[in-house]
Amino acid sequence: MTKTMSRAGRPRSFDQQVALGDALDVFWRKGYEATSLDDLTEATQLSRSSFYAAFGSKRELLLHAYRRYADAFYADMKTLADEHEDAKAALRAMIKALVDARPDDRGCFCVNAIVELAPSDPELAELGRAHIQRMCALLEELITQYGTRRPLARAQAATLMTLTMGSAVFRRALVAEDTLKSVQKQALGLLGLT
Repeated sequence: MTKTMSRAGRPRSFDQQVALGDALDVFWRKGYEATSLDDLTEATQLSRSSFYAAFGSKRELLLHAYRRYADAFYADMKTLADEHEDAKAALRAMIKALVDARPDDRGCFCVNAIVELAPSDPELAELGRAHIQRMCALLEELITQYGTRRPLARAQAATLMTLTMGSAVFRRALVAEDTLKSVQKQALGLLGLT
């Protein structure tokens, strides 16, 4: 008899990265606590045993999903910055992308996870700090290239991250678009980019 499974319970067509993306989508839509193992096995099309073999646990899967999202987010912002010839244009584009209102937005997955879990999960809190520090470093470098001295550039980068992460919470709460546009204007004004 020929086996049609490559591992117990897992179809040959299983792609861990696709399944991780499907699980990330569920966590992003529902939040960690409200996401059940049934939700995850349905989204990934895995049996429970295959789910545990592939990802270990619901929490481990969330941490993988967080890292994946944070890495992709940073890469997108770095690419956006690199597409512009000068720091001023790069900063304008990044602030617009970070604050811009989008209809039916789920907010930022990183921000959602930090707000929900960081107070009780030190490992997730550390991942959150690392993501924030990496984004602040990118902004700080651009602000420095724009002509601001390092100590002030560092403070402005942290302020911009606070504004943009707060706007992600606003989007999640479906705050009016004009309020988000006002946040964007304030963020641009901080750097004299209005």
